[in-house]
Amino acid sequence: MVRSRGRWLGFVLIALGIIFLLDSTGALDFGEALRTYWPLLLVLWGLLLLLRGGRGRRGWRADGPPAGAVTDAAAGPAGESLQSANVFGDLEIRVTSPAFRGGSVSTVFGDLVVDLSPGGLADGDHLLTMSGVFGDTRLTAPRGAALEVTAHTLAGDLTVMDQTREGFSVSLKYTSPDFATAAKRLHVSISQVFGDIHVSA
Repeated sequence: MVRSRGRWLGFVLIALGIIFLLDSTGALDFGEALRTYWPLLLVLWGLLLLLRGGRGRRGWRADGPPAGAVTDAAAGPAGESLQSANVFGDLEIRVTSPAFRGGSVSTVFGDLVVDLSPGGLADGDHLLTMSGVFGDTRLTAPRGAALEVTAHTLAGDLTVMDQTREGFSVSLKYTSPDFATAAKRLHVSISQVFGDIHVSA
């Protein structure tokens, strides 16, 4: 079952990659195509829900805890690095490890919420990658952490610390003042297709 769920996520990511590639080469005007064919997204969503069958409200996941659950990733190897992919349902993760080392988390249908404020960073440079298709993405960084955030959303608003961008296909880059000299640094890459991105500390 996990293998088939991961396969669906793979198909979605491949399709999105092809669309963005065609858009960037000028072979397809994605904005115009979206305005014309957006009802097909509802058809696709409905088909996925039908294929989901009677699996209840826990959601489809490629790995990790039940969809919609608040996961408390404590100290130790499991809490120092995040690896989670969610297809249906919200994904909320709270990291309490004092030596967080980044990782990768993603959702397809649902909000993605990661709270790093109870913990801290390990020494060195670390990368956290967050991605979503339908839903909002929210990150709460460790207090006082040295951050470099690169965020992009196709259709939604961006708020990173005190910076805000609104509109269609917007990007934002934020670097904390002490980032270049800090001993503990977190690089954050966030991409969202349809939804808002909010980063705070």
